[in-house]
Amino acid sequence: MSHEELLALLNRARTVLDRYLFDDSEAIRDDVAQICMAIDDALPSEGRVEVKNTELERVSQRSAA
Repeated sequence: MSHEELLALLNRARTVLDRYLFDDSEAIRDDVAQICMAIDDALPSEGRVEVKNTELERVSQRSAA
């Protein structure tokens, strides 16, 4: 599966689980809420900043280049 297909699948799963977030007595189901939070954390959001891997460079190496 491609990355886009996996994201679409996570979005669909999140939507389905949202229907089961509350049981018949309108109490929140902790097990479903935990799964929903894990999916939300895994999905990229527009406000999320991507962390880039960086390397330190010595000053002497930079001036020699």
